[in-house]
Amino acid sequence: MQSRRGGGKMSIGSAENHRPGCVSGARTPEGYHTSVALRPLAATQGCKVSMPPTLLPAHRVFIWTIGCQMNRADGERIQRELQRAGHASADTLADATAVVVNGCAVRDNADRKVWGMLGMLKGLKKSKPHLVVGLTGCTVHAGEDELAPHLAPVDVLFDTLNAEPLLARLARSAPADVPAYEDVEAQPAPGAGAVSRFVNVIYGCDKRCTYCIVPFRRGAQRSRPIAEILDEVRRFRDEGAREIILLGQIVNAYGFDLDGTALPDVLEAVDGIEGIERMRFTTAHPRYMTKSLAEAMRDISGVCEEINLPVQSGDDWVLKRMARGYSAAFYRDTIAMLRATVPGVALTTDIIVGFCGEREEHFRNSLRLVRDLRFDQVHVAAFSPRRGTVAAEWPDDVPQAEKLRRLHRIEREQTVIAEDINRAYLGQRPEVMIEELTPGKGDRDEPRWRGRTRSNKLVFIPDHPQLAPGNSHAVRIMAATPWSLRGSVTAEPLV
Repeated sequence: MQSRRGGGKMSIGSAENHRPGCVSGARTPEGYHTSVALRPLAATQGCKVSMPPTLLPAHRVFIWTIGCQMNRADGERIQRELQRAGHASADTLADATAVVVNGCAVRDNADRKVWGMLGMLKGLKKSKPHLVVGLTGCTVHAGEDELAPHLAPVDVLFDTLNAEPLLARLARSAPADVPAYEDVEAQPAPGAGAVSRFVNVIYGCDKRCTYCIVPFRRGAQRSRPIAEILDEVRRFRDEGAREIILLGQIVNAYGFDLDGTALPDVLEAVDGIEGIERMRFTTAHPRYMTKSLAEAMRDISGVCEEINLPVQSGDDWVLKRMARGYSAAFYRDTIAMLRATVPGVALTTDIIVGFCGEREEHFRNSLRLVRDLRFDQVHVAAFSPRRGTVAAEWPDDVPQAEKLRRLHRIEREQTVIAEDINRAYLGQRPEVMIEELTPGKGDRDEPRWRGRTRSNKLVFIPDHPQLAPGNSHAVRIMAATPWSLRGSVTAEPLV
């Protein structure tokens, strides 16, 4: 692979082995841990099964994932591939005979966490020299100069869309302390039982926003065939999913590389799958938020009235410098079209403050846009240069203290707006899909159920015998904060 600027090439499918170094800590860097589970297609939980001798013995695999929803979906797909090959789960690094690091590269901070994890594994290999370490995710598409200092513990580099190099490397090693496949208890498939599941529908990105590394790590846009998407949705439905979230770096660019297919076609097809009650999609780009897509949101019953549409800035000068491809006026018109077409649509957005050259008047235009458009949520971040992007070559000329001031100013404004919007739910009975029972916080707090409205409002409900994951109920809203609602069950389950 080739980095964007003089990074040299690294071969995916292998990694140079170096002498293990010193341990760099006893705690896993922050990230998601997902164990590989074992569930052959014909087996039920708790049954013993057998596999061909060529698949024995199994490894115990610990998967560490950091980053966005797409990374989490990629991690689950890797789990399924490992599962089909007969490998078992490891709940901790100490129990693992193999580790997969599924990295993120959106921000330098994410890279640092990946390097920290690899440093820990470098030390762990001193006491477990036969440990197999695989590296995947956006991280593997960095340049050689960026990757090489951290590759000492890595045995195999592989792309998230092709786990074969990992499977081949695991097949070449046979840890003596791992039980044969037929001695391993069958477990639920990765993600099984979750009410909401992620499905990647398009990979990569053809945009070149000046602050973003993703196109150089994820590659060009590639849409998945609808038939492949539907197969995955049906599998998730069979495992208990009732809501599907369609993912893409620019999800509404789906089909640009196909002949006559677009995102509304996917939405309609998924809506036809019995048992799937809700759909969402993220992240959308304002340039491709068409009237036909808004009409699909309105007319397809399973599509929720909620969308994330990142604006990044409310100022035309900053938007042009970011290479976003639209003006603030265009974005405002798009929001007006959405609200006119999809009654009651809930809107969230992303904003970057302190971008290169952003002055006070530019920032105030962003603040004004937040006030005027009244989003349900605003995800605001202070700009930090990302190595390998165009913006990284410009002066990072907004002081960090000023970036934080601007960030907190938008957060304060949005907190007032969000509370006002949420208080409008008081006394209403929206449909809430139940997700899970959450434990109480402290001796006096009782467990409570968590669910979401179609507009993606988080709702907490006292424990009740009618409630169960995947059911939908009318819930009377009794209290509201800027971040969530609280209510009580008022009727029999809607579903």
